[in-house]
Amino acid sequence: MKRLLAILLSLSLLCLVVLAAACGNNPGDETTSGTTPPEQTSGTTGSDSPDETTGSGEETSGTDETTGSTGPTELDWDTMDPYAKPAGFEDVDFGGRTFVIAAYIGADGWESNKEIYSDETDSISVAVRQRNQVMEELYNCTIQLNESEAPGALVTADISSGAHTIDMYCQKYNLGSLASSGSNYDLYTLGIDLTNPWYDQTYVNTYSLRDQTGNIEIYSVIGDWAISCFEAVHCLVYNKTVYENAGITDNIYELVRNKEWTMDKFMEMVKLAVYDADGNSEYHYTEGDILGWVRTAHATHGLHVASNLPIIQTVDGVMSFAITDRVQEWNDVIDTAITVWAMPEGETLGYSSIPDCVASGHTLFASEVIALLEQMRDMEVSVGLVPYPLYSESQDNYAHYTDNHLMPYAVPISVPDPLVMGEFIEVFGFHSRYIVRSAWVEAYAYEYCSDVDSAEMLEIILDTRTYDPGYLLYTNEGDISLMIDTARNDISRYPDRYAARAATSIATFIEQITNNNA
Repeated sequence: MKRLLAILLSLSLLCLVVLAAACGNNPGDETTSGTTPPEQTSGTTGSDSPDETTGSGEETSGTDETTGSTGPTELDWDTMDPYAKPAGFEDVDFGGRTFVIAAYIGADGWESNKEIYSDETDSISVAVRQRNQVMEELYNCTIQLNESEAPGALVTADISSGAHTIDMYCQKYNLGSLASSGSNYDLYTLGIDLTNPWYDQTYVNTYSLRDQTGNIEIYSVIGDWAISCFEAVHCLVYNKTVYENAGITDNIYELVRNKEWTMDKFMEMVKLAVYDADGNSEYHYTEGDILGWVRTAHATHGLHVASNLPIIQTVDGVMSFAITDRVQEWNDVIDTAITVWAMPEGETLGYSSIPDCVASGHTLFASEVIALLEQMRDMEVSVGLVPYPLYSESQDNYAHYTDNHLMPYAVPISVPDPLVMGEFIEVFGFHSRYIVRSAWVEAYAYEYCSDVDSAEMLEIILDTRTYDPGYLLYTNEGDISLMIDTARNDISRYPDRYAARAATSIATFIEQITNNNA
């Protein structure tokens, strides 16, 4: 069934490519070059306050003052034709300009080049090429990939020599340097409306920071073209056959939809699924047992992030240590996480063992990054995926951590026409959301999971990604995961150890942003 659905999806996408190409030969009149249409509404400037965030998806309203956007903010983007210019961008014409995007390629298996261009024949690669073709025809431009093991080094060379060869680039690891190095534009100055749905709002709210002068700035972004960031999110994959054989009567997808998918329900299912093949009252993959849950060691991180409690939060552009005022909530979460982690029906495995364990039917659940599904696409197994559970039905939302392999994008100061780049990023984001992201979700749901409900689950997971600076910028997270792994809840002492240190690190970071970007 998985192969049949994959074939049908591929055929439908190929038909779509042909039809879109036929319709795209006359993209309409284009009269301006990199200009902002006067009818467009405004977006947030760097001096305005973006929405508050906890760093884990909770948002409240900031100020309403807005100026200088390149696109509408109150239109229903979902109803617009992704193969035509969206409202507010009808007059954009880049005059034949080539936009060079430097993306990462390397031996570690985490690459971003495929989200800019790929000549592979899978449905996602087809969608990436189709997005590029549509944009090149609609906006009179060329999109060019420069793949590199060190995109940042290409930018450094440009800036040092006064050259301009890279228009946008991504960076893996050392994300703080994107803001503090002085090498990149504040994206608010590019006329970009960062409230548009093709930008990850939690990332925007977490890393829109107020410098020492009070100005709010952001130097990198994650857009819906960044499918490598989709694949780096940790979630739960489950074996449907094991699920059915376990006698579980709940519809797991309905539990998720109704916000009834909790840690208690998860533990209940884990216990129901197990089978002790050799009768020794222990559960191990290597002994042929069926486990309720397998995971890598990083799943301890996924467990506490699922609570939606941040280590470091950003509120009104101000980053701060967040545990001190919520120690009791954290204490309850760590206690529960320790109980979940210590279940004898679960086992920690190495990365390479997870796919085979799931495919062979030796576990119900597996915790891993979403990219696990791509590794399993040719395995004859029926799987689905769900979010990490809530800690209680009163929790606001699901929450997932994005592995530190994620690669945000920035615009280097060597680019001579930043406002034109702002327009490019906007339309690149729009067409990516409705051509590439939709194709990615369809491929993972129907080709890899063979499950219509998994598409909805993927959207829930993608929309609840977190980017806690306590993990991505600093080293505060490891001790919390260690508490879960060693069953020693020491969270009440955590603020005494790290609050002052975090405050100093944050102050230094903000000082660097202020001084190096002056």
